[in-house]
Amino acid sequence: MTHRLDDDAVRQLALEHWRRFCDHILPHMVRRIARWRQLPRTMQAELQLELAQELAADCLAQAAQVVVQPPRVRHGRWLRLAERYAYAHYIQPRRRRCAPDELLAPPEPSLVAAPVPAPPLVTLANGRTNVRATAAAAGLDEREARTLLDRLACLLGADAEQHAFWRARLAEALTGLAADLLRQRELVHLLPRPRQPPDPAARLRRLRRLAGRFPIRPTTRHERRILGTLLRRGRLLERASPRHLLESATQLAPFDRASWLWLFEARLGDGDLAGAAVALRSCRLAAAPTVLASTLARARLLEARGRRDHAIGLLQRSARRFPRERMLAALAATLG
Repeated sequence: MTHRLDDDAVRQLALEHWRRFCDHILPHMVRRIARWRQLPRTMQAELQLELAQELAADCLAQAAQVVVQPPRVRHGRWLRLAERYAYAHYIQPRRRRCAPDELLAPPEPSLVAAPVPAPPLVTLANGRTNVRATAAAAGLDEREARTLLDRLACLLGADAEQHAFWRARLAEALTGLAADLLRQRELVHLLPRPRQPPDPAARLRRLRRLAGRFPIRPTTRHERRILGTLLRRGRLLERASPRHLLESATQLAPFDRASWLWLFEARLGDGDLAGAAVALRSCRLAAAPTVLASTLARARLLEARGRRDHAIGLLQRSARRFPRERMLAALAATLG
């Protein structure tokens, strides 16, 4: 009986930590995700309730661990759980427009098979696994050893979902670096609104941190090639091509509207009108840009082709069709 009371006390204390997190930290996180991913206001309230419910389940399942963890560790863990849930259930579905059943599909059978004993690992001086020596020590050939190690990594959480999460984060970092370089070099014209000043150095530091999220495995070869090409260059911030960064970002995240729109700007700044048109078309097909972004991009492309009157007419028609887009109305009035 005493043990049960102790368990109840632990759960109550863990729930107190959960309530404080949901009251003071979770709302800021939801607003940040909504602002970056352009989630509607109605969806923000739903997302916050869903995240609170998911974190409550985790809190009760891991109550003893929640109570003893320092606040920074506990909050960091909950933030990561919340980000992964939001990405899987709110951001990714809006990009891919996939059926709900696809999100609820069980993992592949190979990922839920019974755990297998790990072979004795032989490591190099830098800490990486020596696959050839590990295979020899376990009596396996090299291909079998790599397959076994990949399976163990999946069983330990390094599965396709985690890979997709960090792949999307890498695309965001590449897009952010390219956007800051375009703004810093004054190669784009942006609508007047409050923005943080460009900080390419901070973007580069984030890329270096993300490099550690892609261990040497066959599934991460593409990401490691992109990062290796970038981070091995000297004077990257002076020599980096925003266009190449954005082309890599659209390969990693073909459903991300920000990457396509910034690629449109980069190609338009280079004078590649055909490439800019392809980027805009790809964005409209894969990422569903907002009315404002799509209309302004189409108008800029018409102006670059020497059809300024057609661009003004497009803005005026769009302003009449979408009266809630005040920026379109203001631009149409100014140019008209």
